[in-house]
Amino acid sequence: MKTQAVLLLGSNCSEKEQFIGLALEEISKKNQLVKKSAIYSSPSWGYSSENEFINIGLVVECASSAETLLNELLLIEKSLGRTRTKFQGYQDRCIDIDIILFGNQLIQKDNLIIPHPRMHKRRFCLVPLNEIIPNYFVPGLNKTINQLLSMCEDDSNVICLN
Repeated sequence: MKTQAVLLLGSNCSEKEQFIGLALEEISKKNQLVKKSAIYSSPSWGYSSENEFINIGLVVECASSAETLLNELLLIEKSLGRTRTKFQGYQDRCIDIDIILFGNQLIQKDNLIIPHPRMHKRRFCLVPLNEIIPNYFVPGLNKTINQLLSMCEDDSNVICLN
């Protein structure tokens, strides 16, 4: 049985469009791309950086579990040069791939929380998702993506690039 997963890809390194493209290519090897948003630009969130982020939202169909998908995405990040450090704060990165939603599942594990626990606080996440799945009902938050965006207190400037 296949499940639709909602992903958010981001990058803020010098060749960010290339990293997003390579990540999309790798994700599509094992998962069927259903929808993708435009690319959006936004400032860093949760820390200060001179480098703007670009983000893209995806809906993919996958045959694996959320945990297996997470492991696949972590391998893609690593293959594209992402290094994870013991530093727990936010920092610049060449690629970041988050599972935002996985079907209508609620998952609470040490390494995976779905829905993503900060999705509703991040305009850079909600704007691309609102483009492709505005009426998607988010389990646990009991609101649609569009409703979450209209309630979001983050006033970051999120700009569509294409």
